[in-house]
Amino acid sequence: MTGFQKSRVSLLTLALVGVASSAGSQAWAQSATDPAATDAAARAQPAQDGNVMGEIVVTANKRGESLQKVPISVSAFSGEQIAHLGIRDTTQITQQIPALHFNAWSPNLTIFSLRGISQNNFTDNLEAPVAVYQDNAYVASMNALSGQLFDIKRVEVLRGPQGTLFGRNATGGLIHYLSNDASDDDLNGYVQGDYGRFNAWSIEGAMGGAIAPGLRVRAAARIEKADGYIKSRDTVLPDGSVLPGSGQDLGGRNGWSGRINLQYDVSPDATISLWYKHAEDNHVATGGYVFENCEFEANGYCHTNAAGLSDGTGGVVNGITGERASPWEHFGERKGNLDRVVNSYQGELNWKLSDKLALTSITNYLTLKKDYDEDGDATPFLTANVDTGMDFHQFSQELRLSGEMPGLKWQVGGYYLNMLYDGNHQVTGAPVIDLAIATNGAFDSPAVDQPYRIRSRNWSVFAQGDITLTDQLSLTLGGRYSVDHKSIDYAAILTDPTINPNAVTLFTDDALAQALPGVNRDVYKDWAARVSLNYQATADTLLFGSWNRGIKGGNWSLSSNINPADFKHRPETLNSFEAGFKTSLLGRTLRLNGTLFHYLYDDYQAFSLAGGVPHIYNSDATSTGAELETFWSPSPRFDAVLGATWQVSKVKSVPATGTQLGPEFFPGAPNSQYCTNQGGFFLCDFPQKSIDNAKLPNAPRFSLNYLLRYNVDIGGGNLAAQVDGVWYDDQYLEVTNGPSSLQKAYNVTNASLSYTDNATGIAVTAWAKNVFNKAFRAYVLNLGILGTTSIYAPPATYGATVRIPFGRR
Repeated sequence: MTGFQKSRVSLLTLALVGVASSAGSQAWAQSATDPAATDAAARAQPAQDGNVMGEIVVTANKRGESLQKVPISVSAFSGEQIAHLGIRDTTQITQQIPALHFNAWSPNLTIFSLRGISQNNFTDNLEAPVAVYQDNAYVASMNALSGQLFDIKRVEVLRGPQGTLFGRNATGGLIHYLSNDASDDDLNGYVQGDYGRFNAWSIEGAMGGAIAPGLRVRAAARIEKADGYIKSRDTVLPDGSVLPGSGQDLGGRNGWSGRINLQYDVSPDATISLWYKHAEDNHVATGGYVFENCEFEANGYCHTNAAGLSDGTGGVVNGITGERASPWEHFGERKGNLDRVVNSYQGELNWKLSDKLALTSITNYLTLKKDYDEDGDATPFLTANVDTGMDFHQFSQELRLSGEMPGLKWQVGGYYLNMLYDGNHQVTGAPVIDLAIATNGAFDSPAVDQPYRIRSRNWSVFAQGDITLTDQLSLTLGGRYSVDHKSIDYAAILTDPTINPNAVTLFTDDALAQALPGVNRDVYKDWAARVSLNYQATADTLLFGSWNRGIKGGNWSLSSNINPADFKHRPETLNSFEAGFKTSLLGRTLRLNGTLFHYLYDDYQAFSLAGGVPHIYNSDATSTGAELETFWSPSPRFDAVLGATWQVSKVKSVPATGTQLGPEFFPGAPNSQYCTNQGGFFLCDFPQKSIDNAKLPNAPRFSLNYLLRYNVDIGGGNLAAQVDGVWYDDQYLEVTNGPSSLQKAYNVTNASLSYTDNATGIAVTAWAKNVFNKAFRAYVLNLGILGTTSIYAPPATYGATVRIPFGRR
């Protein structure tokens, strides 16, 4: 048995022993010290009749509390609100969450950005600074974050560092998805179907209830399929000849997910909850881009600025002919593919030890296996391809004790995380021709294969308390001490069979460690902290000011061409200063929540693709911003939600391209700009060596989200009309701030019309997304002389949804 397996078995045993020992304990009423109290507390909240945007309870402090009483910048939506928004996957929440953005070129990797804090690198071994939790368990791999959203109870988004209660990799904040569980005894459930543009359809359903006294179960599943919305096109040359495209449309969906939750009341004082979740994507047509923003030079390369970044602003073009093209068509010749399977096993124990003391144990084991193939250049030639695969295992255990005493609510606990990444990252074509030339003296179709194996073990201890100073004033103090042990086994292997039939090992982690001792190992010890002064000015107004220290461990840049000094990047530390208010007005029909923040970053982990190879560099950074959320329900007939953000930021310095090599596209291609023909290839030497005072990516100066909903009773039911959307100011999508990665300001508007029958609860909804057909980019990669590749979000889509509930509603 391996050490990984032993730790998993021993901690699972500990959780089960705790359950067994709880038998025979005294009956208890749920309280705020127990996260299981969330549902009861939510049902106890006074709701306004007909108001779908009513107040909800969150677990931002790992106990059930009214969102308006939590001194943290939090946005949350209940399952009902998510249904009204028509959200069907984990990434669609961004439009109604101020300061939350989403980057992705395929379901392969999900990149959330919160207040401009993100990790845009596309290699599989990294953890994000915006932590994602699913049903109280941390999901470490960014490959496992995208997925179908169904039978959901609530989504919570916590802005700013959350290191004390949630861990080391939550410098930017936290997103928590909470599913409906088996807490209801009464039989209940639903069936729902969707159909929309691009032959998109889905079917989902859930059912739950008691199957014996003290034993309950809930099962839910969803299947979805859709054709691609980015259409494959052939390239027609001026002489009439044709360069065929892949014939594969991009942006489709093909997968299914399911989960089951079993809850058993071991005694009136203890409940154990067991989860199994399964998700898979099968042969998803993905892994391609559109080509854009290029002003062609005489040698076929794109014009760049002095930093070596493509600087065209002409929009989407055919990368061969230069003709204008639709943002929803591509010319790549290679079919991409994603296959992925995720399994999650979880046990949770909630045990009331006394009226003022509760124990929580959460044990999770997650596996992910995926294979991904990509045409990375958006042209009908092999210029840059990427192929990755990974087998990922994650085990985590949290033990938490919470309690109350006069003037103090407190929590203490410990956390253990064990991860194993067993993967491969292969790059073929132009990004590695410099290595082929240096090794073989020539190149044809070079590829660099990068097998790696990363072992990571983390443990931490934490404590947080809310101290009552007066009837209106309280102080929150929290801290966490964390220790990481990481190691990597790594190699870069060059193959180019036409030039050299033998594979050549360029370097290994041992060779890098000989040049720079310790570069393949890491022991990281650090602390996170929270201090918040909270003033309940009135029953409906909370004021707070806080300092939070967030931490994130270092990692390795998997890159075909890397210097030992750049192989490992350092940990990052964020000191965040915030002041905010939460208030209710006009008889609690109007809620206003606002936050002002200032970030001081030490060693911010900035992703750069300058030169065509991925690197992460450490740089100091600062950011200042504000958020405002307004919820207004003046009558049971009308709801309005408005959110606004303002932000300015500065990243001190990241290296520019320096030099870049590229192939000679045609014999005798002339020199141009900073590039000289070396006889078969070009060497480009750019004068600007660093990019200073750049803006954070995905951080527009201003943004505005909005939702207006009106409902009226008609016949035996209710008819509701809704308009919602978001406007973003200009923003860079890469920290290098290349002109071609600037996304100009845009607005996305959605609309829906739904009718719900009062007697049966059956609901029929007609909906439209992006009704004005706005073209905007979801992801950008600036490849320097090779141009800029992008993926655009879907155009206007429309369809209908039918939902049939049964049992208790």
